[in-house]
Amino acid sequence: MINVTTKIHDKFSIEFKVGFAGSEHDSVNDFTVNSWIFVPYSLDINPSTYGKEQFYRDVKSNVRLITPSFRLPEMTDGKAIPLQNVRKQLQKYIEQPTEGNLSEYNFHVRLFAAIFKSALRNEVVALTALQDPQTLADGCRKLEASVTQVLQRYRAVRSAETPRPQVDVFAYADEYMSHLTDVQITRLVRHLHRQSSEETVTVRRELTAFLLKERAYKTQQGYSHLEEDGKAENRELVLRHGLLKKNIESALYLKADTEPDSQAAQQLVFGIAAGIAMFIYVLITLPLQAHLGNYPMLILFILVVSYILKDRVKEYFRGRFAYKLKDKYFDSKTLIQFKGTQIGWMKEGVDYIDETKTPEKVLALRRRSNLEADNTLLGEQTLLYRKQVHIGNEQLRDQYRYDFTGIHDIMRLHIQHFMLKMDDPDLSLDAVNQQGELETIHTQRIYPLHIVLQFIHNEQTEYRSFRITATRNGIVECVESPLP
Repeated sequence: MINVTTKIHDKFSIEFKVGFAGSEHDSVNDFTVNSWIFVPYSLDINPSTYGKEQFYRDVKSNVRLITPSFRLPEMTDGKAIPLQNVRKQLQKYIEQPTEGNLSEYNFHVRLFAAIFKSALRNEVVALTALQDPQTLADGCRKLEASVTQVLQRYRAVRSAETPRPQVDVFAYADEYMSHLTDVQITRLVRHLHRQSSEETVTVRRELTAFLLKERAYKTQQGYSHLEEDGKAENRELVLRHGLLKKNIESALYLKADTEPDSQAAQQLVFGIAAGIAMFIYVLITLPLQAHLGNYPMLILFILVVSYILKDRVKEYFRGRFAYKLKDKYFDSKTLIQFKGTQIGWMKEGVDYIDETKTPEKVLALRRRSNLEADNTLLGEQTLLYRKQVHIGNEQLRDQYRYDFTGIHDIMRLHIQHFMLKMDDPDLSLDAVNQQGELETIHTQRIYPLHIVLQFIHNEQTEYRSFRITATRNGIVECVESPLP
């Protein structure tokens, strides 16, 4: 199964989070993601101004395991695999304080905090979707009880006699979970504040008291928290929480070693394209030089025109071969490893593709308007970004008693270079209003980028289409287009 979510990460980048979850009956799973990026010609994006190296500098891709799924009570009740693993690895480290045991202990502590983050977020999202005030109030009380239980039992794992390593990941995870609790419960309080029922007012007060109690714990432990009048302190707080997030989530991120993919064969194919172009160039110029030897300026003009023709012929065959061989040759291959064990690989490739080589299904999802289609002065460049993912399910199963169902590929596309040739975004237009008076209306000059994604897995094909609206100052919105 393939799942994709998208959001505006910041004003210059779009984030696509693609989840690859394989079938438990398959020993391996292969996924393909093709992304067609349609860019207006007016932005001057083409092979000479925006090449492969620039594209890969603008694309940031992280590969990580999908967080094991637990509800908050399941983290500490019953079998309670997350908490049991922390206890077990801590005891191993106490008995044998080796680097290997310390590494395993740190891994399980980080994973516990990552599971807590996912479980708490899911619970809060579900609660904010409830409409009935009494059901919402009951759910909030259950959530408070579950969070309290998880934090108390986690904090009780380590006694005062437990040896403290130089890098105390246990305290990092504790501070991180306390911060997440503050953020998510505050989000829930804000949601309750918009309600007007007696039940929600009461539970909002209870959650506020819980937050103040957790803040007192932070102060006792020396953890940072938001200060009402502390601009410098709050800046440091944001920095610290960002570092804590990276530290905790490092348990899920996979090591990725990238290397060129089939460069020799690919360069051979492109060399053939260059050879064909050179053959045509020689075929044209040699006879003309023999017959026009007394006209050097004419020969010079013909040579220049022939060279231009040769260059275009080379690019034509290069693009044609790139499309024909897109399922075989890529720009790079990334080996995916988890704790020293290779669990799969990922291949990437990007090329400019002629519109005649773009599938009709993709063009239909592009939904080009009649005005755009009929206007021959305007057009689009099409970038095809290809990715293949191979996952060995057997290497993922039964890792530390966790059910790692697959991986997330988190891709951020930075579009600053697409904005360089955009005009001034601020636009003032004069108009006469209903009263017959002249007034100035302020608006924005926008540029659309269209992205069509194709997912292929187990002979099933899915499509998603997005329209990104941007100005020179940044991204305005990203809207998913409904499928026809």
